[in-house]
Amino acid sequence: MGAERMHPPRYWRMRAEEFRTKADNCEYAETREVLRKVAENYEELARRAARICTVPTLDERRRPESHQVVQDYAEDQRAIMGRLGTPMN
Repeated sequence: MGAERMHPPRYWRMRAEEFRTKADNCEYAETREVLRKVAENYEELARRAARICTVPTLDERRRPESHQVVQDYAEDQRAIMGRLGTPMN
């Protein structure tokens, strides 16, 4: 199963926007380009997810493990932001 099946298209678009914002705030050109490429990849995942099925169908298929992955990711991000001294919403 591809990653695009784990989340609805909206999730992947939000991730793409996050990386575009990071790229816009990056002072190093090479890193900025890499971040933009990551954003493009997330947009492609969003397009694939939209073609696969609708959001309600995705929610029915979603496994409990995917919820744990999202929760673990959020906790990791909070820890990183805490070390950087930047609060995370």
